[in-house]
Amino acid sequence: MEIIAQLEERFDKMLVKIKQLEEENAFLLEEIDQEKLRKDEVRNRIENLLNKVEGNLE
Repeated sequence: MEIIAQLEERFDKMLVKIKQLEEENAFLLEEIDQEKLRKDEVRNRIENLLNKVEGNLE
């Protein structure tokens, strides 16, 4: 195989890998967003419980 054909093949493989990494990155960003939402929800629930406890102590 001549050098240009080898380079083209390597370039095509790199493009495929880049596409895979972009898809994985998008998936991971979505997971991060979901985790942030869950964390905020849990934090709000804890704050509400603490407010109820403080209200009962007063």
